[in-house]
Amino acid sequence: MRGLRLLNQKVRKPLHGGLTLLELLITLAILSIVLGAGVPTMLDLARETRLRGAAQETYGLLQYARSDALRAGEDRFVVWSVADGQWCAVVATTNNCNCFTDDCSIDSVLRQQQGSDFADINLPEANFAAGAYTRFDGLRGLANGNAGSVRYQLAINGGPELRVVVSALGRLRYCRVGDISGYPEC
Repeated sequence: MRGLRLLNQKVRKPLHGGLTLLELLITLAILSIVLGAGVPTMLDLARETRLRGAAQETYGLLQYARSDALRAGEDRFVVWSVADGQWCAVVATTNNCNCFTDDCSIDSVLRQQQGSDFADINLPEANFAAGAYTRFDGLRGLANGNAGSVRYQLAINGGPELRVVVSALGRLRYCRVGDISGYPEC
């Protein structure tokens, strides 16, 4: 009988169903610690991604200029321009085309790179044998006499730097200065 009486009794439910103030404060403290550590890391990752993007887009622009020179059988130049803290690069038929002010299109095709697409990325220098441009000849795609490199750097705290290097043979390669993975040291 005693067992039946226990089965017939109602099971008591707790009076509250939510979180206590202490549980809520502990959750908020843990969340703020995790976010405090994660947000700067994510911002650094976004900056590094833009740095990599600037170098990769330059690599593509240089490859395009070389292949277009070979296709057309005419020299092609990649010219960098800097004005008021902004920079751009363009594929052109001359070495003095300014991508801020001139129409540098070839056969109605404009191939250029704008620094405004890469926030917090500086162009400290485009240093080639003849100046701020390189030339690929239309016969063999060589950059003979126009070898050099382009440097991109994170604007914040003089961060890491990526370079795109053009050899006299027209070959392209990346290298790095500072702490950015995936590229060989310069």
